[in-house]
Amino acid sequence: MYHVHTEDLSHVRNAYPYFKLEEAHALTKPIFSKYAINPKRFSGTRGFTDSDIAADVREVERLDRLFDKSQKTEKMYADVLEAVAFEHGDSSNWFGSNSEIILTSLFDDYMNKIDMVLRTETDGHVSILGLDVTFGSYDLHKKFDKIRHDIDTGVLGKVKYFLHNRTRLQTFACSLDHVPQVVVGVDIQRLKELGLLWMNKKNNQLAKHPVQVLLLEEITMQLRTFADYARAKGKDQMSTILEIELKNIRELLQEKRKAGIATIKDDKVFEEIKRNLLYFTDSGAT
Repeated sequence: MYHVHTEDLSHVRNAYPYFKLEEAHALTKPIFSKYAINPKRFSGTRGFTDSDIAADVREVERLDRLFDKSQKTEKMYADVLEAVAFEHGDSSNWFGSNSEIILTSLFDDYMNKIDMVLRTETDGHVSILGLDVTFGSYDLHKKFDKIRHDIDTGVLGKVKYFLHNRTRLQTFACSLDHVPQVVVGVDIQRLKELGLLWMNKKNNQLAKHPVQVLLLEEITMQLRTFADYARAKGKDQMSTILEIELKNIRELLQEKRKAGIATIKDDKVFEEIKRNLLYFTDSGAT
């Protein structure tokens, strides 16, 4: 959910004077409490020991304590963006009617850099995509350095604690490996706009908001770049996995455009993602 950075947020204090960060953040707490995966639920599950679960819980608590008061504002903004994306990814079908958004555990957020899982089922085939949600125009090179390193070493993302409710009475608990992973986000101005709409329950506006196309465009250009890079590195199986996800997202993006939903221009996070993808080209990889 929260990724530390040092962006100066003073320039946006008056951008949306009716947006109250504290009030918006208070609305996120019941969402995370109810929907974020709790590792303690894996007690007694095959492949998970109580000692390992307890160690992971302690590690999350340790990492939580590292965040001092100066980082509180950044954390609150990040939580708001994730809550909006989670809620309207579901209720407004930002990621398609065949998809669902699943909040990960704090452990997978901190350790595996996946905040949410996008699960899509089409004609009996299930695909999984890990989303690292961010905001602000600060440099994202560490996130993309990790993704490039993972491709170089022949691995994709991982979610240690994954729960999926197959039916009302049956829950599927496991770890996920080989998860394609992308970074998505908006700049701080857009975040405040979305937060204000969300606070005031402007669901119709959020259902048609162009941010959903922006996020899909971010995912599309990353998956295309990662698939090409993996193929160039001789990771054909990995490239195929990425291309399958790319096909799904492209089809969804086309549907959104046919529905008349425009995109957003001049978003600083989009431009920063685009800049970082240059390092996956042949010249940047050498």
